[in-house]
Amino acid sequence: MQKRLHVVYKTHLDIGFTDLAKNVVHQYLYDFIPKALELGEIIPEKFTWTTGSWLIDLYLEHPDVTEINKERMRQAIKKGTIHWHALPFTIHTELMDGELMDYATSISQKLDCAFDKTTIASKMTDIPGHTISMVPYLKKAGIDYMHIGVNASSAIPKVPNMFVWRGVEGSEVIVHYATDYGEVFARDDWSDALYFAHSHDNMGPPQSTEEIEALFSKLEKEYPEYDIIPSSLDAFARGIMVYKDALPVIEEEIADSWIHGVAADPKKIAEYKALLRLRTKWLKTGRLNRDSEAYKNLSAHLLLVAEHTWGVNGNVYLPEYRNFLLDDFETARKKDLVTFNHDRNTMDFADLMSYIRTDIDWTSMADRRRYSIYEASWQEQRHYLEEGLQTLPEDLQKDARAYLLEQKNMPIVEKQPKITPGMPYNFDNVSFTFSQTGGLSELIIDGYQLIDEGKEFGGLSYEPFDFSNYSTFFSQYSRLNRWTTSWAMGDFGRRGIEAFKEIRHEIIKPFIIDAGMKVHGKQIDITFDLSYREDDVKKWGLPNKNILVYRVDLQNHQIDLSYQWQNKKANRMPEGYWLETSIHVANPTRWVIHKMNYPVNPLNVIENGNRNMHILSDEGMTYTGYEGQFDLISKDAPLMSMGRRTLLNFDNTLPNLNDGLFINLFNNIWGTNFPAWYEGDMTYHLSFKWKTNEIIQ
Repeated sequence: MQKRLHVVYKTHLDIGFTDLAKNVVHQYLYDFIPKALELGEIIPEKFTWTTGSWLIDLYLEHPDVTEINKERMRQAIKKGTIHWHALPFTIHTELMDGELMDYATSISQKLDCAFDKTTIASKMTDIPGHTISMVPYLKKAGIDYMHIGVNASSAIPKVPNMFVWRGVEGSEVIVHYATDYGEVFARDDWSDALYFAHSHDNMGPPQSTEEIEALFSKLEKEYPEYDIIPSSLDAFARGIMVYKDALPVIEEEIADSWIHGVAADPKKIAEYKALLRLRTKWLKTGRLNRDSEAYKNLSAHLLLVAEHTWGVNGNVYLPEYRNFLLDDFETARKKDLVTFNHDRNTMDFADLMSYIRTDIDWTSMADRRRYSIYEASWQEQRHYLEEGLQTLPEDLQKDARAYLLEQKNMPIVEKQPKITPGMPYNFDNVSFTFSQTGGLSELIIDGYQLIDEGKEFGGLSYEPFDFSNYSTFFSQYSRLNRWTTSWAMGDFGRRGIEAFKEIRHEIIKPFIIDAGMKVHGKQIDITFDLSYREDDVKKWGLPNKNILVYRVDLQNHQIDLSYQWQNKKANRMPEGYWLETSIHVANPTRWVIHKMNYPVNPLNVIENGNRNMHILSDEGMTYTGYEGQFDLISKDAPLMSMGRRTLLNFDNTLPNLNDGLFINLFNNIWGTNFPAWYEGDMTYHLSFKWKTNEIIQ
């Protein structure tokens, strides 16, 4: 049997992280890609370069890339020294809807059509897991193989290193896992093996032909029974396809154990979700079509929101481990520039953390370690939505801006008569009681008691985290070793808070200032003005105004809930805001959640996947049982925690959904990449719908 070792050169694209996104893109266009083209021209017998489809398409379409270099790219593609895989870049897949996933795969299909190729292989890097709901979209796009290279410190889902992932409607894709971005895969009885020459975050192609020659010499010695060939993921995938029937089959959800990070930018997520809804509506009504430039331009910018990079590396751009308490943080933020103590004799804990974590004498970074640059990287990512809007025709742009503004509105309700916590209110077949914090503590519909004792629907809570929470999380989740610990504890933790006794974990709930109800026929509106304790507002920067409005619609069988916070202060300490939406049902195993417009069983999740937190698509989550059907839909905050509040708890327990449902409105528990604080106002909307069955007594 002739054996082949496919050598695939690739770098991990972060559109941001190592620098502002615009600078990273510039580096690829004018440094990395030309270097890869040059290497392919000099040493094509030993070098080909693979990247996601987005970079190749961007290069060929970019107005600032010269026609000479575009032609070099075309020739490299034809000669086989440049390859793309079938996905644009690494994506938080469950953040997308099906329409956006189709657009993501269409970029590769566009290139295939232009260059008469058929791309069947795809690659994701860094993010440990994805949703099974993507499988039918991959199959529809002709993608038969997906390589997932897991971040070196993150938990690896308990799956075989290669398996067939079977989704709905019989859709299948071969999934190939690696414990890092890329590694060697070889089986004695297989003809094809893979060697990933994978550079790390935005490191680019090899620096010289000598580097390539050295690698091939090394591989020829280590794998004498193989032909060592420069190759592509497609070639490897085609080579192993004959072994597909021998691979194990997995039909479980994996999910994304990094997905909590997207709630760090609630305004961006709410507007992103709104634009996804609008785009779907425009397609249905014919105001937008998939062949139009407006559709493509809007989709391109929405896709960038789902890309996995949401800011620069905090441990490079803000290696400062002292200013966490609110007053200290505000002072440091105004000062802007981060400076260091260079005297080892007087260094305290925070100084030593900076000294260990970064090169404090790094001259080129001396003026770039600024709070303002750190924040600018988040704003740059938020601007994708505005840029997408600006590409729309004037009428669609006007409608979109009006719709986004409308999402910030709160129902106006008269506060007469007053609401008394603990008192039942009865209307037709619906009875409800409110707690002291403004949540529904009892909800009875057609005789069904839908809220269990101690649970709430509409209950708000605030959760600050401390070092012990992170210690638990690291022990449960991270693959810490002598190499990964140096960066992982900063990336996934909040180093420095362990020095502050004031930062302690607790659950804080608001109290009612004023409350009232207005009845309009079959519609009952209830509003609460809520507040947190003054000391907590001062310590944690909690919103000083909180409005919670319920609209109970007896005719349409639904409860709409709106919540608005005002004047939240930026807070660098790790925190989470929650809205409890617990619903008690007879058989909680019959809930399904919706991702990318397909149903997923939240109890059918692989170990070391994400068993507790999921992003829900617009269909939300649905229960069907003998009681009837219940739908819970969160429009603006799609991150749902099942069974309990589970930030910084990765104990792999499958949830009992009767133990609670909690929407995460905001958190900043990541130590890098995602926004580290958020300030200002925010409005959230959700709906609970019911269709009950009449049971024989």
